[in-house]
Amino acid sequence: MSVHPLRLLALLLLATCIGIGAYTILKPHDVTYIQLRPTVEKESGQLLEAKDMEPLTLALEGLFQTTSDPIPGLIPWTEAQDLIGLPFSRQVKGGRPLLPSDLELGNQKGNEASLGDKRTGMSIPVDNVAGVSPHISAGERVHVYASFEDEAGAHSGLLLQNMPILAVQREMEGDQPKLQAVTLSLTREEAVLLTHALHYGKIRLGLAAVMDDHKAGIGDASFAAELMKTKKRRGLEKEEQG
Repeated sequence: MSVHPLRLLALLLLATCIGIGAYTILKPHDVTYIQLRPTVEKESGQLLEAKDMEPLTLALEGLFQTTSDPIPGLIPWTEAQDLIGLPFSRQVKGGRPLLPSDLELGNQKGNEASLGDKRTGMSIPVDNVAGVSPHISAGERVHVYASFEDEAGAHSGLLLQNMPILAVQREMEGDQPKLQAVTLSLTREEAVLLTHALHYGKIRLGLAAVMDDHKAGIGDASFAAELMKTKKRRGLEKEEQG
């Protein structure tokens, strides 16, 4: 049985069209992301520099061509210039792709949304001596210790425990970060308590253990109650006598 030449030509044209279409859809293409150079070692709070980054080119199947973010979690190389100067949110080592969670992107709206209706964000001044490590980052938790004086003498105790950090403020001294302030997520009662402690006493932060499963809140309730009773500013009488 012979095939009519025109029918054979039509079949060849159809096969050619199908082949071209399949190749267009499935052909690999290159996508370039940001990778940290192998020599990079940065602490939390240190800044991302242009020399820390290099392009990472991956060959992807054609099915990814219609998506704007072929591999979720990786940052396109075209955004590299916009990220220079941002602080790292944690300790990082090079030789791997740069992730959005590696940097403090300043998502203030996200912080406000995470507070809820019954919580507030309160910034407190700290430093590298009276506070925690300058490399602490948002998302970690701290204990707040306080000390105050009254007629009975000096007192110290655990005021607040496992308080989540919403944001960190740093300044650079050379190439080293210096911690200036942290913003904690507090209930209104905890915020009043902390404000009183800052006015009439002194506070110190301590990093909470990673495996600590205690809920955030007031630490030593009796100590907190005694603190709220004091009206004596620590060290004020000594300054007046001096």
